[in-house]
Amino acid sequence: MEASSNMVERRANVVHDAVDAAAARAREKAAPAIDRIAHAAHQTVDGVAHVADDAAGWVGQSAEQWKVRQEQALEACRSSVRERPMVAIGIALAAGFIIGRWLLR
Repeated sequence: MEASSNMVERRANVVHDAVDAAAARAREKAAPAIDRIAHAAHQTVDGVAHVADDAAGWVGQSAEQWKVRQEQALEACRSSVRERPMVAIGIALAAGFIIGRWLLR
């Protein structure tokens, strides 16, 4: 009985060693592929970060340009009212009349 137990143990060790060797070969073969995938993922993340940074810069510039244009339009309105106050009052009265009629309907 002891002989068969030793034989089973030896075969188990042989199978165990074979599994270990197969796992080592699989690790060796998979490592370059995993490295390539990790490198590609890093490049993708870097590219997305770059595009997001560019987009954030564009949004910031657009907001600043919009603010400047708004200030320019406001100043143009102010100067127009200063130059022709009676026309501005007439426009305001006409707009009030039209809006009032529209709201009464």
